Amino acid sequence: MSACEVLAALRVHHSTAALVSEVTILDADGMESHSPDTPRPMARRIDALMFQNLIRTAIEIKVDVADVKRESWQKVQPWWRVCHRFVYAVPAGLIDFPPIHGTGLWWVHEDGRVEVKRKARVSHTPEPLPQRVVQNLAYRSLGKSTIVEATS
Repeated sequence: MSACEVLAALRVHHSTAALVSEVTILDADGMESHSPDTPRPMARRIDALMFQNLIRTAIEIKVDVADVKRESWQKVQPWWRVCHRFVYAVPAGLIDFPPIHGTGLWWVHEDGRVEVKRKARVSHTPEPLPQRVVQNLAYRSLGKSTIVEATS
């Protein structure tokens, strides 16, 4: 099962939700340097951001165990701060536990059925979405390209 098939099954299962694929946030705690004099925040992409009943869910899709093993708190943390929950969506049977403590695990079956294997810890008070993320979502809703460069 491919990541596209997992995402398609999630869209059908959560048909009343707004599910936006490939959303990026800047991670102020993780700096990257393109030159020694100009470090800037790292961009962290999530496979899907779901909005349903005023609840924001960050969804990371994994389709192979090697990719799951590369997960780290540093990758998850920027999204954890601004969402109510963080879940991993995987082909059914790929893994039995999410790779990061407190995150959820959804199995997607070949027939498109979505099964909640582990519930995610829910944050009742996530930080607001950064203005840059909101602006990028607005541009994408208009079919325009998004802002990619960080400015002060």
